[in-house]
Amino acid sequence: MKQVLVKSGKVYIEDVPCPAVAPGMALVRVSHSLISSGTESGFVSEGGAAGFLLKKARDPLNVEKVKRKIASVGVKGTIDLIRSKVLEFQAPGYSTAGVVIECGEGVTGFRAGDRVACAGVGYASHAEYNLVPEQLLTPLPDEVSFEEGAFVALGAIALQGVRQAAPALGETIVVLGLGLLGQLTAQLLRAAGCHVIGCDPLAPKRELAQQLGADAVCTPEELPGLAGELSGGHGADAVIICAASKTSTVTRQACDVCRQKGRVVVVGAVGLELEREPLYLKEIDFRLSCSYGPGRYNPAYEERGLDYPIGYVRWTEGRNMSEFLRLVAEQRVRVRELITSVSAVDEAQRAYDAVLKGEGAAIAALLRYDMESSPAAELRRTLVLKAASPVAGSLGVAVIGAGAFAQGYHLPNLKKISGCHLEAVVAKTGSKAKQVAERFGARYCTTDYREVLADERVQAVLIATRHNLHKEIALAAVEAGKHVFVEKPLALTAEDAREIVDAVARKGVLLTVGFNRRFSEYVRLLKKAFDSSAPGPKTILYRCNAGALPKGHWAADPVEGGGRILGEAVHFYDFCCWLVGSAPVSIEAQRLGPSGAAEEDDVTALLRFADGSLATVAYCTTGHTLLGKERIECMGSGGAFVIEDFKRIVFPPVGEKAFGKREDKGQRQMLEHFIRAVRGEGPLEVTAEDGLRATRIACEVLRAAQRGPVVAGASSPVPLTSHEPGAM
Repeated sequence: MKQVLVKSGKVYIEDVPCPAVAPGMALVRVSHSLISSGTESGFVSEGGAAGFLLKKARDPLNVEKVKRKIASVGVKGTIDLIRSKVLEFQAPGYSTAGVVIECGEGVTGFRAGDRVACAGVGYASHAEYNLVPEQLLTPLPDEVSFEEGAFVALGAIALQGVRQAAPALGETIVVLGLGLLGQLTAQLLRAAGCHVIGCDPLAPKRELAQQLGADAVCTPEELPGLAGELSGGHGADAVIICAASKTSTVTRQACDVCRQKGRVVVVGAVGLELEREPLYLKEIDFRLSCSYGPGRYNPAYEERGLDYPIGYVRWTEGRNMSEFLRLVAEQRVRVRELITSVSAVDEAQRAYDAVLKGEGAAIAALLRYDMESSPAAELRRTLVLKAASPVAGSLGVAVIGAGAFAQGYHLPNLKKISGCHLEAVVAKTGSKAKQVAERFGARYCTTDYREVLADERVQAVLIATRHNLHKEIALAAVEAGKHVFVEKPLALTAEDAREIVDAVARKGVLLTVGFNRRFSEYVRLLKKAFDSSAPGPKTILYRCNAGALPKGHWAADPVEGGGRILGEAVHFYDFCCWLVGSAPVSIEAQRLGPSGAAEEDDVTALLRFADGSLATVAYCTTGHTLLGKERIECMGSGGAFVIEDFKRIVFPPVGEKAFGKREDKGQRQMLEHFIRAVRGEGPLEVTAEDGLRATRIACEVLRAAQRGPVVAGASSPVPLTSHEPGAM
């Protein structure tokens, strides 16, 4: 299928694989998509990539991530990673209309053949086909054309801004900025029975607003006098800011023209350096409007279909989308006059030029897609990038999941390992699948992992998706007879992990879990020396200064990531079991903070082993980044060693030893070991049973932490629920 992509400010029309249908989502064949003059111009303007980078650089959490990355992979590695991010293709578009051609499991409100409007960045893209969550779809009324329906996202944004202003019949309301959002806002206010003053420095936009029903229009310089004149000297009842400005001049002017106890609503991106006196003396109600409305940016609503009850949230983003289209159907809002141009998708550059180079008069451009041809040929979910070349004796590997970790470690490492080659890359979106596959030299790319499982040239798969998909894909791969490398965790419950273990035993394939820290070259040498010089019970202290994640990050989500104990701390539980050589027989755990107000991810666990060894694993998200991430201390029988971030080791017999600025956590060595095991060149050291053991421990740690502290003398540590401690 064809999709519009942007890189470094330039527009490309690429042929990419069509998305695969997923639960809770519908595949939509797009008729028209909207290019807005505001939001999308930033993608393709000069310095668009630099602007994107600067915006990310201002985020404090990204600053901390860069510090950690420098500490782990060095300055050059960090620069390479940032460069690859900046030079990635971006998929613009967030407002489309078309026809549903296929529905995923769980979709109940739509069926194939329905006319729909779609919204959402990353979902309603400029592409012939889009995979859209049910909550971001709304039926398209018969009276509304696809061209008009493509305005749905912008209409919902404007409508939410109007709702925040709480307009009343007969009020005088100013709309600052008469771009696309301003034009829609002015019409919605007229439909609500308000007197509308439109303000914009450009004459063509003022004329269009007056043509579409604004009572009066003016320049910013004329606004104070006009607002006073039309309000009887009292000032505007409300001002809705739809302009875009890096300064706070527009915001301050909005406060100046408001009456006492008036309202100011910010919809556009403007500066917010406010002066206290106007707000205080007038008691102005100052509000910001959040995009389409309640539900926006909430994955539970947008992606998992959990709607807000209408009795508590009357107007969600989905209801705003539907109501806007109703107003268009009744011709109370007119959008055809806002269309600057309609271009075929192959002429996307011309459409963007119409918006960017229209000397400010351009409002909106539409892209048109071919709806007449048969979809069969276009619904290709696999795209061959290069002809197959025979590789005698080489193991064909497919990588499922093309996120930052796969691109940063697994894919580069595969290129360095002899005896294998990258056959395919699988990603959720076609643009990502193609871009990553081309970058790392895969023969083909696809959006459907089932394609690689049916491919005889693929003998092994590497699963690097989000954690909630590990079980489904691993089981399917095992059933297909493929050997499997699955990133940690093996699964999010012990029951699911056990199901995978049983399937592996039944099918006789190899499955390993990404517990790479065991394979650090220096750690393995150290363990061998320590075991021979200090046998017997050990005391292990493993501290992970993990750092905070951005709010809403998938890894902390209980559904997608399982939380950080299940998602990452399994690494450290496995490492301790490997050092001791067995599974723990009992576990104690507590969370940080007072009882009843504990931090979800800050958990310290004490593992006791049958030989008397003790391992304390402290997982912390609140430490300073300069401390470093991981520190391991191991002591026993007069021996001891310390590992700091897998790049500095203290071992008394040999003293202190550092191995350069780059850490060695064993990612490449573990992948190489897996490839050798699949090729029959040695036994597999990390098995599905190890993955089950680590997941069981993590589940027990969470249960123990939930129980809270044990009262002294009241009870002993709770043993593991499993009756097979050695098989964990």
